[in-house]
Amino acid sequence: MRLRQRDLKPYRIKQWKKLSEPDGTTYDGWDDGGTLLANVQPAGGRMLVEMYGAKLKYMLVAYAETIEGLSENDGLCIYVSIDKDPDYKVVAIRRWNAHYVVDLEKV
Repeated sequence: MRLRQRDLKPYRIKQWKKLSEPDGTTYDGWDDGGTLLANVQPAGGRMLVEMYGAKLKYMLVAYAETIEGLSENDGLCIYVSIDKDPDYKVVAIRRWNAHYVVDLEKV
């Protein structure tokens, strides 16, 4: 199954990294990544209910053809502007026939 191009929207990727201050101290935080073209929908279905249970109402599913620069624990700016911290983080990435299914959890 191919994804319909008109349904794909750009979302900003924020990578979870160890960042450092000018004085040398390190901390975990969000760093700018690339852009992900995806179709984002509410999560649902029997399999996801068994996997995530009550957390499912705070989750979304993104369908994307390519996931370059995206890995688990990275963040996506779905409903916030790109200059703020992401509102969803990547929980799982699954390969399906011709696309990827990305499970997103509210931060």
